[in-house]
Amino acid sequence: MEHGSRTRLVTAVILAVVLGAGVMLGLVSDGSLVALPVEEGTVSDADRYRMSDRPRRTPMYQQVEPTEAQTLLIDSILEDQLQHMRSLHEEFRTTYLPQYQALIQQTREAILEIFTEEQASEYRVLLQEFDESRTEGDMRGNRD
Repeated sequence: MEHGSRTRLVTAVILAVVLGAGVMLGLVSDGSLVALPVEEGTVSDADRYRMSDRPRRTPMYQQVEPTEAQTLLIDSILEDQLQHMRSLHEEFRTTYLPQYQALIQQTREAILEIFTEEQASEYRVLLQEFDESRTEGDMRGNRD
């Protein structure tokens, strides 16, 4: 196989893996997959602001009008699920996030090898701007 073809193939495979990892990260980190009841005392000002930006949906289980006893059992199930999700998020942050970040870095380096020096310099600037905007967005989303 020609060197250029092999490089394109490896790059395509790496990009596919990064895409798959991104999808998995999105699914794992998306807290809106399950509607959880929230007690007023546990909501921070930042959370209250974020929640007011989008319309509130009624959880599906409430649409079938559970009894008070059923609601208490559902709430305990959801609280247990929330604890498991927090544990899963922590496992992802400690185990998989470093691997995910390393894969992104490897992909960027492989792409840099293809560019001329001028293109590589411009690409590095774009990457830095992207990383900085992403960091700023993360910091805004984590304010309490």
